[in-house]
Amino acid sequence: MRSPAHSTTTRLLLGVLAFTFVLLGLPQAVQAAPSQRPGQSDPAGASADQGVVSINVSGFSFEDLDPRTTPHLWVMMKNAQIGTITPRSVRSTSCPVDGWLGLGSGRRAADEPRDQCRQPAPPMDGWVADWDVYAQVARDDNYDASLGALAEAVPDVRSFGAGAAIAAASPSGHVSDWSSVGSDLGSQVAKSSADGQLVLVDLGNTAADGYSLKELDARVGDILESTGWMSGQQQDRLGEGTTPVVFSSIADGTHEGSSMQATMMLRPGQPAGLLTSSSTRQPGLVQVPDLAPTLVELSGAEEMDNAAGAPMTSVSTGSDWKARYQDVLDRQVAVKTQSDLSTWFFPVVAALMLGLLASARLLRKNHRQLVHSGAYRLGIVFAAMPISTYLVNTVPWERATNPDIAMLGALGGWSLLLGGMALLGPWRRHRFGPVLFVSVVTVAVLAYDVVTGSQLQMSTLLGEPLLIASRFYGIGNSALALYCCALLLAVAGFASLVTKPLHRVLIVTVPVLISCVLLAAPGLGTKFGSVPTLIIGVAYLVLAAASIRFSLKRLGLTVGIAGFVMLTVLFLDWLRPPDQRTHFGRFFDSIISGEALNVLARKIGMNIDILTQSWMTLVLPLIIIGVFWMALNPTRFGLRGLHDAFQRIPLLRAAMISLAILLGVGTVINDSGIVVPAVGILFLVPILTHVETFRPGQSQPTGEAPAGGGPGAAGR
Repeated sequence: MRSPAHSTTTRLLLGVLAFTFVLLGLPQAVQAAPSQRPGQSDPAGASADQGVVSINVSGFSFEDLDPRTTPHLWVMMKNAQIGTITPRSVRSTSCPVDGWLGLGSGRRAADEPRDQCRQPAPPMDGWVADWDVYAQVARDDNYDASLGALAEAVPDVRSFGAGAAIAAASPSGHVSDWSSVGSDLGSQVAKSSADGQLVLVDLGNTAADGYSLKELDARVGDILESTGWMSGQQQDRLGEGTTPVVFSSIADGTHEGSSMQATMMLRPGQPAGLLTSSSTRQPGLVQVPDLAPTLVELSGAEEMDNAAGAPMTSVSTGSDWKARYQDVLDRQVAVKTQSDLSTWFFPVVAALMLGLLASARLLRKNHRQLVHSGAYRLGIVFAAMPISTYLVNTVPWERATNPDIAMLGALGGWSLLLGGMALLGPWRRHRFGPVLFVSVVTVAVLAYDVVTGSQLQMSTLLGEPLLIASRFYGIGNSALALYCCALLLAVAGFASLVTKPLHRVLIVTVPVLISCVLLAAPGLGTKFGSVPTLIIGVAYLVLAAASIRFSLKRLGLTVGIAGFVMLTVLFLDWLRPPDQRTHFGRFFDSIISGEALNVLARKIGMNIDILTQSWMTLVLPLIIIGVFWMALNPTRFGLRGLHDAFQRIPLLRAAMISLAILLGVGTVINDSGIVVPAVGILFLVPILTHVETFRPGQSQPTGEAPAGGGPGAAGR
């Protein structure tokens, strides 16, 4: 006859497994992956010496389109391949010069820091004004931009306007075929493109005072008519042109804030769709460094050697122009909402958590039972909040009248739903059951998102801020911290259900090894720091599961293994063709070329900037150390519930030590620095509160061992 403990454990595992399968059927599955894989759909297919037209402005978004004010651009949008473009340059906002330097180099590049954006000056005697300033900044900023790379790849470039001269210049700053924008712009562009030239056109900064969108639209219409895409008799529809035309807003154009910009592309014989690239792998999303490789490929020239972007391709969605237009508007709204909310949301959440803890302490004498009951339930709801920040993308909150309220409402709804299921499901009968439920759901959702294209991570509160353009696919630093914390708690909890060391080691190591493959594989997690973070972090827990004493020698061996595995991953990705490499292979190539130090210096600088950006980030390390100090010394701080949990769940304390190591390693390795342990604490503190306020009468199953039941007491 089966014991009650085994029956409880079986129900716990079956319940969690069942919910995981339900979770994998979320609506996100329908829209997670495009019908064609980005990077494989609609290749440019340009023939050699083909003319290409690139029209560029600054400060123009899809919200600026209007069928009355900008009729030509409106018709172009309805028939073109469109996408939002991230204008991020070296700094948080980008000026027109930054955009032109990025277009000319295929990488992030910028002008020197200035209070106001520099107005590009016309070339003098064939030389770009202030080129020596641009070159010096490019040498100093660690982004490895090769100014003039576009002109080297496509020697026959014609430029119109002062900004276009910057992108068309050679590495020395010389521009040979330049002219100002005149009344005959359309005919000149058509003639040059017919001669096989790459034509760059600067139509100014739409964010500047007094700029006329009507005049911009008229010039674009003139170019479209001259290149055969539009006729004067039928301006409400596009014809079939013979020259590729790319319209892009390449910079914010102001220091007053950054926002997503608009880009549209017309290619002969290609249907309308959503733009993407292998550098973003997100439908409807590209970045400024993608423009140069796109123009090079459309021109039929050899690919650029040092470009950070990739040629833009089109994802066919099978939808009409209204759906495509709504998609890019949704992206703009999501990015803006995330940027607005993230400035205050997490400080408010932290203050709320501290307020609840303070209130619980003040009320615990007169309302002890109420306090414990409330903290026990709120703890698990707050623990479900981090993964809920990703699940909000399963609903179209961007289309609400007030998207910020809709986003917060979806966040609250998911947190309450998951918290309620954790507290009411059959797993509640096990002491650590609700925590295991939330941890498994967290791991399952993030793993599912990585496999299906990382769309849940885009523009959510703990997701990837697209304006920073740090990551467009794979797993981000915040998601990595959350995944690893949830994974370690889950494997520690499940391993504590068995007593044999071999079984415990297998329960811990198998999910971790699978996670290493998932998080590090190019095209999936594609996360350089995931393998050493996980392997080094989990080492202590594995040794504890095997009943082996921890030592510095064994730690050094673990570090060596992690480093070897990671170098192997980098090397294997480097063996692929250059156009198929991820940033793994590109980083290995930088090690060979000696440029890796610049990359590391930039990442270290980002860590320092994040740590010193405010007094709150400076205080964070002290808070994190304090949390782990209390968690690992529960008797010193009178945390009897946590002490009792350590007795009943043998590997829980080892998991806490492993978490401290993991978050420390993640802080050093990843470029988000202090953000990694901060996210871990955001998940861990509510769980510790939940565990501390557990009382045997709340969920203890029949047959559970009393406190102090020894190492094998968990799950009995």
